[in-house]
Amino acid sequence: MSDDKGKAPKRTEDESSGKDGKKIPPQLATLLLDQNPALKQELANMDKDQAAALLHNMDLSQMLTGLSMGGKNQKDMASYKFWQTQPVPAFNDAANKQIEQGPIKIIDPEKVSQTPGALIDGFEWCTLDLTNAEELKELYELLNNHYVEDDNAMFRFSYSESFLHWALMSPGWKKEWHVGVRATKSRKLVASICGVPTELRVRGERIKVTEINFLCIHKKLRSKRLTPVLIKEITRRCYVNGIYQAIYTGGVILPTPVSSCRYYHRALDWLKLYEVGFSPLPHGSTKARMITKNHLPTETLTPGLRPMEVKDIDAVYDLLERYMRRFDMNQAFTREEIDHWLVYKEQPDKEQVVWSYVVEDPETHKITDFVSFYNLSSTVIDHPKHEAVRAAYLYYYASETAFSDDQKAFKERLQLLMNDALICAKKAHFDVFNALTSHDNPLFLEQLKFGAGDGQLHFYLYNYRAAPIAGGINQKNLPDESKMGGVEELSYMLAERFATKCFTPLELTHFKDNFYSRASEQGGLRYWNEKTLSGFLGIPDGIHASQEQPLDAGPVIFRMVSYLGAFPFQNTLAPSVLTFEAMVKVVVLLTERYGKALKRGHKDRIKLLFGSLADVGRKLPSPAEAEGATAKEVDATAGNSHAPGFSIDEPANDEYDEDEDDDLALAALESLDAIEVFKHDHRVDKTVYETRISIDTFRRLLMLLLVIAPLKPLESLKVYTSDLDTARMEAIQHEADSIIAAFSPEENDGGISYKAFARTVSTSLPYLFDPLTALFEHMLFSKNLDLSQHRQSGHATEAETETEGETEKIEPIPPPTTIMLPGSFESTILTPTLTSHLSLFLPSSPNLNLFRSGVKLHPVFSTNAHGSSLSSFSHHVLTWQSATLLILQGSPSDSSNEELTTLGAYLPQAWKTTSSSTTPDLPCLFQLSPKHILLPGNPSPSIKKPNTPPAYFSPTTGIALGCQIPAKSHTQQNTPKPLGAGSLLIDGNLETVEFHTAPVGHDGVFLPSTSDSPAKTKLDLYTLEIWGIVPNPEGCEASSAVEMQRAKWEFEARDAERRRNINFGSAGADQGANENARWLLEAAGVIGDSRR
Repeated sequence: MSDDKGKAPKRTEDESSGKDGKKIPPQLATLLLDQNPALKQELANMDKDQAAALLHNMDLSQMLTGLSMGGKNQKDMASYKFWQTQPVPAFNDAANKQIEQGPIKIIDPEKVSQTPGALIDGFEWCTLDLTNAEELKELYELLNNHYVEDDNAMFRFSYSESFLHWALMSPGWKKEWHVGVRATKSRKLVASICGVPTELRVRGERIKVTEINFLCIHKKLRSKRLTPVLIKEITRRCYVNGIYQAIYTGGVILPTPVSSCRYYHRALDWLKLYEVGFSPLPHGSTKARMITKNHLPTETLTPGLRPMEVKDIDAVYDLLERYMRRFDMNQAFTREEIDHWLVYKEQPDKEQVVWSYVVEDPETHKITDFVSFYNLSSTVIDHPKHEAVRAAYLYYYASETAFSDDQKAFKERLQLLMNDALICAKKAHFDVFNALTSHDNPLFLEQLKFGAGDGQLHFYLYNYRAAPIAGGINQKNLPDESKMGGVEELSYMLAERFATKCFTPLELTHFKDNFYSRASEQGGLRYWNEKTLSGFLGIPDGIHASQEQPLDAGPVIFRMVSYLGAFPFQNTLAPSVLTFEAMVKVVVLLTERYGKALKRGHKDRIKLLFGSLADVGRKLPSPAEAEGATAKEVDATAGNSHAPGFSIDEPANDEYDEDEDDDLALAALESLDAIEVFKHDHRVDKTVYETRISIDTFRRLLMLLLVIAPLKPLESLKVYTSDLDTARMEAIQHEADSIIAAFSPEENDGGISYKAFARTVSTSLPYLFDPLTALFEHMLFSKNLDLSQHRQSGHATEAETETEGETEKIEPIPPPTTIMLPGSFESTILTPTLTSHLSLFLPSSPNLNLFRSGVKLHPVFSTNAHGSSLSSFSHHVLTWQSATLLILQGSPSDSSNEELTTLGAYLPQAWKTTSSSTTPDLPCLFQLSPKHILLPGNPSPSIKKPNTPPAYFSPTTGIALGCQIPAKSHTQQNTPKPLGAGSLLIDGNLETVEFHTAPVGHDGVFLPSTSDSPAKTKLDLYTLEIWGIVPNPEGCEASSAVEMQRAKWEFEARDAERRRNINFGSAGADQGANENARWLLEAAGVIGDSRR
C-alpha cells in the first residue's frame, strides 16, 4: 500500500477515541454520518433493516479511525449523487464475500472526449507548467492557503516548492495531468487537481494507475461544486493517455475504501508540540515527565547505518521490491523511481525533502536494511512563539529479516531500525514523527511510544474492484499485528515451510504436476475448484450424484478443504481459494505430516476438523419463521451458507473452556515465531464452540469414510465406489447412523456440538479421519510423470488427457483388498462396511488402525460353522495363541424389535495364557449398532488380578469378559459377576448374551464410555465369531500363531487316540494296571476334580 503524501493528520489524543466496531454508539454514528455525506445519503434512501445490514457489512472498524469532533474544513470530495455515476465499488459490495477483482468498467478509447468539459462562467481550464517558477509559486500559494487545515484552524500544511517538484514530477510525469482552473479576468489560479503515473500490485495483479493528489479549491468557490468537474477532467485526461485506473486517498468515507489506516505520532520535541496545542498533557502527568518519556538517545544503534547514496539504488531497489511484494497492495517500483523518491541530491536553494538510510553489512557490504521519511511541515496559525511544526512522515522501509523464519527477530530488527530513524529525524530538527498503521508498522508503533492520532486516511481505487485490505487496526482502532495485510504472507510462509519439510523433493515434484496440470486460472491466479478437486480424488459429488451413485460427498470435502487451506488463520482467511499453497497445507494437515515442521510435534487436529465441518455463526429459524418461509427464501438461505447444500446449525453450545487453546494453530504460529504477533487470536474463536455440525453434513462425510477406509495411497477410489448398489448404500448409511448416535445429537436439537465432537472422537473414534490420509496422498503421485520415459512436454495435452481417460475407463477395476484370510468359514457379520467401522477405532498396533497396519484376520470360530458347543469353542479358541477379535449379533430378548445389535471385544492376549505372557496392549469392549459405544481397557495395575481376567471361559458357565470370577466351590456353582464400567456374559449354551455398561467404575477391566446412562442389554444370540489377529502375515509371527494352533490340534488328536486305547481290563486284572490307567485319565483332566 503506498503511503500518502500531503495529507493532514489530526492532533494527538491521550487515548484512543475508537469504539468497538461491533456496536456503534449513537453519538459516534451521528458523527460518522455528519462527516461523510455520501454514506449518509445512501443510508437515507434505505429502510431501517437495509441500512443496518449495510453498516454491518461495511468494515466500519477500519473506517472509524479517530473521528474528529469538528470537520468544518473537510475537503469537498463531491456528493453522493456524483459518486453514484462513477465506476467505483458501491458501499454494499462488502456484502458479497466473493468479490471478483478487476476493472469495473471497460473504457473504449474511441469514445473518450478529446476536449475538456465546460466550466462555469468566469473560469477556464489551464495546464500547469511546474518547470515555470511563477506557475509553481501559484500552486504553492493555492495549496498553502486553501488545501488542508486542521479542524480548529491551528495548523496548515506548508508545501515548499521543493516538495511539489518531488511529489508531482516523478519519472513518467505528464504536464497535462497537472490541471488548474483560473479566473478568466484576473488569471488567478483558483483550483487544482494533479496526478502522477505509477504502477500498483493488487494481490499480485499489476495495474497502471494515476495517483491523484492535490485536489484543492479556493475557499470562496467551495459552493460552486467544482469538485466533480475537476475529477471528470483529470479522469478524461488519464483516459486519453490510456490509463483507466487511479488511486487516491481521503479523510472522509466515500464509496468505497479498499483500505483504511490510522495516523500515529511520535513526539520528538514534546514541549514544543504541547505549546502549540498539538499534544495534550495527560491527566496526572507533568511536563517534565512527558519530556523524559519521549527522550531519545543521541546516537543510532544499528551497526552499518548510513545515509543512502546513488550507488545503493540497485541494492535498495532489489530489497524494496521483494519486501513490498509481501503486501496485498503495493507500489511496483522502477529503478528510476527509487532514484527520484528516495535519493537526496543536494542542490543550491533547494531544501531537503526526503531522508533515506541504508544498513550495510560491515563484512559482506551487502545492503540488509533500508528506511526513509520525508518532510512536510505545517504552519502554526497565529502563535506568538512558534511559526511552524517540522513533521517527518515515515515513507518506505525494508529489511532482509522479513524473509527469515524468525518472526521475533524481524520484529526486534524493525524496532531497532525505526528507533534509529527517530534519532535521525531528531538530529534533523524535526518536532514530530508521523506514521500510518499500514505495512508492518503495527510491529513497532506502540513499542516506540507512538501515540494514537485522531486522523484517518482511507485508500480508494477508481475503476477497479478488489476485496478489502487490512489497514493495521482492529475493532478498537488500535494497531493490530494481525490486520497488517501480512496474514497472507505468514500463511504463504507456513505453506513454504510445509512444502520443504513435509515432502520429499520427488513428492513435491509430483504434487506440483498434479496441481498445475489441472488448475484453472483467473487474473493470474491458479486454483482448483470443487469439480477439479472431486474429479482428481474420484469423490462422488453433488453434480454427479444420482440413485445409481448416491454418495454425495464432494461438497463436504470441498468445504473442509476450503477451511483447512486458510490454516492457521481460519478466522481471517477462511474459506480460502484453493491455490497451490493452500493445497499444500491441506495435504500436510490431512496426512498428519505436520510433525516434521512444527516445533511442538504432533498436535491435536480435533478443533481444526470441527471448524472445517461446523456452520459458523448461523442460527436456525424459529418454527414460525420456518413455517412462513417460501421455497425461494430457503434456496436463498442455502446459497449464502458456507458451502451450498448443507443444513444450517443453530449456535446453542456455550460449554467451552475459555482457556482451551487451539494447539495445532499455536504450534504453527510458534514455528513462524509469530505467537506474540497473533497473541490476540491465540484461542479458538468462541463462535466455533458455539456452532454445530449438521447431521446431514456429517452423515455424508461418514459414509465416504466408511467406503474408503481400506484405501491405500496409490489405489484408485473406483475400487471401492464402483459397487455401491442400493443394498450396500443402505448398509453404509445404517453404519453411519450408528456412529452419529455416539455424538448424542438429540442433546443439541439434531446438531453435533464441539464438546460432543471432541469427546467422542478422542475417546471413541481415534482413527475416524484416517481414511483421508490415503485419499490425499494421491496428490503426491502423478500419472503424468513416468520416470521410465522422458516427457516431451511439461503437461499432457487435452487430447492426451482424453485418451488417458478413455484408457482408464476400459481398464478392469481390481477387486477390493480384504484383511480376512481364508479358513474354515466365511463371516456373516464382518461385512466390508462393518470392517471399515472397526478400523475407525480398533487398534492393531500403536497409533495404527486395522487397515494401515496391514494386519489380517484369521477365522478361528463361528457358531454357524462349528456349532453352539462350548467344547467346540474350547477346541478352536483356546488353542489360538495370539490376540483375538470377538464379534456377535443378536436381538433384544425382551422386545418385539428385531433390529440386530452388534457387540464385540478386542482381546490382545490369548484366551489361555501362561503366567509369563505379557502384552502392553489393552483390551476393549464395544457396541457397533444400534449405537457406537466403546469401553476402553483400564491401564491401572490395580485391576490386574487373577480373579479379574479380561476374558474367562468355563465349560459350565460359559464366556465372561470384564467380570469378577468367583472362587471355586465343590458345593455350588457360582457364575461370574459384572464388574466396573462394562462387561459381557454369554451363557453356557451360547444362546443368550448380557451386556452391562455404566457411566462410572474404574475398578474393572474396562473404563466408562462417553455415554452417560447405565444400561443392561439382554440379547438372544444369533451368531458368534472369533477372529485371530495376525500382526504380520508375511512374518514369522503370523505363521507361528497358525502353526501353533495346528500343532495343538494334532497333539489333541494324538492324545484322544491314546485315551481311546487305555483299557481298565477285566475284574481279575492286575490292580496296578488299573491304578496307572486312572492316573493317566486324571492327569489328562478326563476324570477327577480338575477343571479349566
